[in-house]
Amino acid sequence: IVAGGGGAGRGHGTNALGGGGAGGMRVSSSVTLTPNVYSIVIGAGGPRGTVNGVDPTSNGVSSSALGLSTVGGGRGDSDGETSTVSNSNGGSGGGGTTYRMSSGSTVVNAGGSGTSGQGNAGVGSLVTGTVGSSGGGGGAGAAGQNSSTTGNGGNGGVGLQNNYKTGSNIYYAGGGGGAGWEAQTAGLGGLGGGGDAPIRDSGTNADATANTGGGGGASKNNATDTSGNGGSGIVVIRYAV
Repeated sequence: IVAGGGGAGRGHGTNALGGGGAGGMRVSSSVTLTPNVYSIVIGAGGPRGTVNGVDPTSNGVSSSALGLSTVGGGRGDSDGETSTVSNSNGGSGGGGTTYRMSSGSTVVNAGGSGTSGQGNAGVGSLVTGTVGSSGGGGGAGAAGQNSSTTGNGGNGGVGLQNNYKTGSNIYYAGGGGGAGWEAQTAGLGGLGGGGDAPIRDSGTNADATANTGGGGGASKNNATDTSGNGGSGIVVIRYAV
């Protein structure tokens, strides 16, 4: 059971925004059922941030089936003069933001936390002088990665593999990449459908992959680059006949 991934932040001005966290992932075996009608809910991915980067992006939606549930991925942190990112918590946490205030000082937000047994934390960002970039969202298999002091965005955390769908391992629930600074390298999405953050002014698609619960990739420039929507979740039921 994989929940929807979190949407990513869309940058503006001098601010680099965080990658979306992956939806929570749970694997359960030997579930005993009796013949009946069961409700299965597949969570949608959270939408990307708005054009000015100020309005928050959204967390992914929870998935549930057969009495079990998972938590939607935390949104990639958007702008805000605060180090509090409780609204970036989720199945896996969203990445933190670099925010440069009008006074010239810089706030570096921490990443959101993940849910035990379902995912991992997103990470904050690093600032050196005037260079700032943002962290990647957490994945089901690992936390997001820090950005670098040279302005590269942090990669999203890797997801986890599972073979229930086809008999071969497939990655699910990878975190979204964090935005880089100016033309520096943007963070890559984690294996499991996480969206790659676009390099500034590239105009590339940062959406997470549908039906993976991956987190969206974040953007730096709101004029040309679009941050990513979170990927929808998935429920896979494998049974013996």
